[in-house]
Amino acid sequence: MRNSIISLFRGIAPALFLPALCAASDPADAQEVRLDRLPVGAPAPAPTAAEVAQDRATAAASEVTADEIRQQQINRLDDALRLVPGLTLSGRQAPGGAETLSIRGLGPRNTRVFIDGIEMSDTSQSQSQYPMGEFATGDIERIEVLRGPQPGRFGPDTGGGVIDITTKRPTEPLAGTAGAEYGADDTWRGNASVSGLNDRLDYRLSLAGTRSGGYSDFSKERGGVEKDPFRQWSAAGRIGLQATDGLRLDATARYQRKHLTYDADDRDVDWSRDETERFVRVGGRLDSLGGRLVHGFGIANSLVTRRYRGEGTKDDTYDGHKTRLDYGATAALSDTVTLGYGADATRESMQQHTPGFAPLAPDMDSHTWRGGAFATAGVTPLPALDLSATLRGDRHSAFGGRGTWRLGAAYTVGASGTTLRSSYGTAWQPPSLYERFDPCYGRSDLRPERSRGWDAGIEQSLFGGGLTAGATWFQASTRDQIDWVYSPPSGGACSGGGYVNTSRTRARGLELELTARPTATIDLRAAYTWQDVIDADSRERIRSRPLHQGTAVVGWRFRPDAHASLGLRYRGVTAGYSGESDAFLTADLRLSYALTENLTLQGRVENLFDRRYEEIRGHATPGRSGYAGLSARF
Repeated sequence: MRNSIISLFRGIAPALFLPALCAASDPADAQEVRLDRLPVGAPAPAPTAAEVAQDRATAAASEVTADEIRQQQINRLDDALRLVPGLTLSGRQAPGGAETLSIRGLGPRNTRVFIDGIEMSDTSQSQSQYPMGEFATGDIERIEVLRGPQPGRFGPDTGGGVIDITTKRPTEPLAGTAGAEYGADDTWRGNASVSGLNDRLDYRLSLAGTRSGGYSDFSKERGGVEKDPFRQWSAAGRIGLQATDGLRLDATARYQRKHLTYDADDRDVDWSRDETERFVRVGGRLDSLGGRLVHGFGIANSLVTRRYRGEGTKDDTYDGHKTRLDYGATAALSDTVTLGYGADATRESMQQHTPGFAPLAPDMDSHTWRGGAFATAGVTPLPALDLSATLRGDRHSAFGGRGTWRLGAAYTVGASGTTLRSSYGTAWQPPSLYERFDPCYGRSDLRPERSRGWDAGIEQSLFGGGLTAGATWFQASTRDQIDWVYSPPSGGACSGGGYVNTSRTRARGLELELTARPTATIDLRAAYTWQDVIDADSRERIRSRPLHQGTAVVGWRFRPDAHASLGLRYRGVTAGYSGESDAFLTADLRLSYALTENLTLQGRVENLFDRRYEEIRGHATPGRSGYAGLSARF
């Protein structure tokens, strides 16, 4: 307890005491220029129910906007997330393959992804995560990344953080978009959308797809020859009804189908995988008391299936199913005090059939449920000072009850455009169904992971918002980390090994972020992360997380109808199960030209200098790749 109190004090002290040192500043000025988030972009969407403004202001947050996605011709969700500090992506295995994501050194199971209120994790995965890959990025209005524990409305299992994605809403009675491109490895991409609204009803429908001849997933430099093609298509729809002046109802659905082929890390192998994702949510929002009390509610259902074919498999299948019911509300108790509260309940199930991988092992069919409730209080005792506190309690069908919490503070120095921010929080992550019940590798006696973390940061705005820079120091730790560990086989059904609670980990690091617009035609965005993640028992660094990584993008509107951008990406040395991967630096060049008001020609060259590198040892990455296409809107 003593260590927890010391850590808590150390985490929030900078934001609590620095205001006293800056008391000479004018509170009125602070109110005018206070910064809620780092990037400069379009206005934020309307707050969701149970979202407390003070809690949001105290979080280490970054955003990627629709304009950035369009100008940088981003087609994959992982490429958009590379623009944000503190995030580590695993690297792609196979053309079209997805990547796993970790934040601040904590594993993929500690990050949750929400799209329009739908929690997207795949319950059939070993770490119950949402893989980052091909995605209809033209649908995205804003990606917000909240780093550090977020145990309130997002759930107790968010020790790394949360990716909160908002899709586009109709803004005209009738509008549409269409686009197509062709490029390297015989790759075709296409997308289309239509949307509309009237006084009470609005809708948006979209389609997107990719088909590629691919390249050899087993690195060509190591002898890879056979190309590994992939194809993917997705559909999404949303319909909203303003039933009364205060009540809005929404229904959202997303579907994706993917087929990809891939190799081992030491040879060409004829492996393939079919994946299907289906997500549906129905909910609403009720404004009452003149908008001072806002309720949000919904029920979501998801189904994710994976089917494996090829050497050593016989149509092995993994199916994950989840139903989540949620309610949240925000009450403005006064001009300076806000209360958010709510509850949610989730049932997860998994079915597994592996006649090829483990022919003697029985099928698996398991489920679990969890329910929780939370309250978040936000207070603004001074015009420039925000304080927040969150308390959450959860009960799990297998692991009983557990509480999590978060404290945060932020102070804005109005005269200088400086924001000081700090937070401390805890999280709780039960093992996945796969880790507990897989016939070969599961262990029913696994304990949940527990994590905690704190951060302290500063954000500085200069030149009337033309330059915004931020720096955040963080520390995080886990107990009872769950890992796969090899052991000799105990019978003929399985190859040996399994999931166990292995160790404690500690992470510390520095996140830097910069956005600037030095002239009316030039803009810059850069992010850098230094992170040191160690096994707290052996004191050895966990080398699957790079020590250094960063990105930078410079955009130039060299004509009123033309835009160019250059993107750089660096990642340091990493090591995984297959060995060590060297550091690398890549560059991408992108150009777009507006042929008419509604028709744009665009092209890009990825890996401009044809850098040969591996993100995962033995698995290839594309060489220099060119793409060209057209996009239209009406």
